[in-house]
Amino acid sequence: MKMTIRNRTALVALLFALALPLVPKAYASGHFATNYTNASLTGVYGYSGEGWIFGPANPNNNGTNVPLDNVGVMWFDGNGTFEFHDTVDLGGFTIQRGTADNPIIGTYTVNPDGTGTMQWVSNGANHTGTFVIVDGGKEMQLGSAEPLSVGRRVAKKQ
Repeated sequence: MKMTIRNRTALVALLFALALPLVPKAYASGHFATNYTNASLTGVYGYSGEGWIFGPANPNNNGTNVPLDNVGVMWFDGNGTFEFHDTVDLGGFTIQRGTADNPIIGTYTVNPDGTGTMQWVSNGANHTGTFVIVDGGKEMQLGSAEPLSVGRRVAKKQ
């Protein structure tokens, strides 16, 4: 049985239509084409960080900049909500933010290229941070720059 050109074209089109859904989707373009979503962050991450509180916001209220460092854990639900608690050393003053039983709750958004933002309220103030997912989701690099403070953290998946 000889296949005609029309039948051959129809067969190729049918095979292409069946195979197309199997091709991975790219959500960004160029060098940064990835498929990160909020679901890329799930589970618990341990983190540590450091930064500065500027001038009059420091606990001594003497107008000098005060170093800070913190360690804690974060949990991501994969849907845009995260929880955390940590201990902060602020120029010799220890501050506990949240607890395992009463964590601070916030929201996050992951961009297709693995960068993202986080928002939360702590001690009555709104906070925003940025991050990038690295090492296939096993690590995050985080940063924040607010009017009275700056900070940098590294988080690793537990």
